[in-house]
Amino acid sequence: MKPSHRHTSAQQYAYEEVRRWILNGVLEPDEVVRDVEIAELLGVSRTPVREALIRLGQEGLVEASASRMTRVAGLPLDRAPHLFQVGASLDALAAELAAPQMTEADLQLMRSLLDSLSQTSSPERLSALDEEFHLVYYRRAGNPVLIELLESIDEQLRRIERHIWGHVRIQEEAHEEHRGLLEALTARDPAAAGEAARVNWLRSWQRGEEVFKTSVPS
Repeated sequence: MKPSHRHTSAQQYAYEEVRRWILNGVLEPDEVVRDVEIAELLGVSRTPVREALIRLGQEGLVEASASRMTRVAGLPLDRAPHLFQVGASLDALAAELAAPQMTEADLQLMRSLLDSLSQTSSPERLSALDEEFHLVYYRRAGNPVLIELLESIDEQLRRIERHIWGHVRIQEEAHEEHRGLLEALTARDPAAAGEAARVNWLRSWQRGEEVFKTSVPS
């Protein structure tokens, strides 16, 4: 017997909401996740929540502990250097492809996002603005496969990025790197844009390593 559309919708709703909470830091690494509490918060039964947690477990976002309690998974620090390395090359390619195609509207949007980046200190907001900033030239690159790969990497790094963004010195350094990238795109210089994008990604992880050496989330 096939599950009802209503049940499937409830499961998808629970899955999307809990996943968003994890990625955006509402639920922190190692925090206990109780299906009964989530079901009450979302106004659904426990069954779709349990099924949503199974899906999230398959994605590595939650895990069952020895006591059989479900917890938010720790940050994927073992994968981070590899993700940043690959992301650096892909982002550089996107910047190179996009540079000759950038429109004035694109550049104005990036300037506006850069201004917003300098006016907030919220790690969650900074992470979101950073993704929006890069997405402008991802789209202009005209390669949908490249966009899919970069968005997948961005998503996997989102929880890590929130921790990295929580430091004023890092915010200032990243802002200058973004300014340099914007200048290269404004000049429609593919080589300079690609190098600026690559450096931004690689330095992001260098800064991240410093952060996690002093404070390692579970």
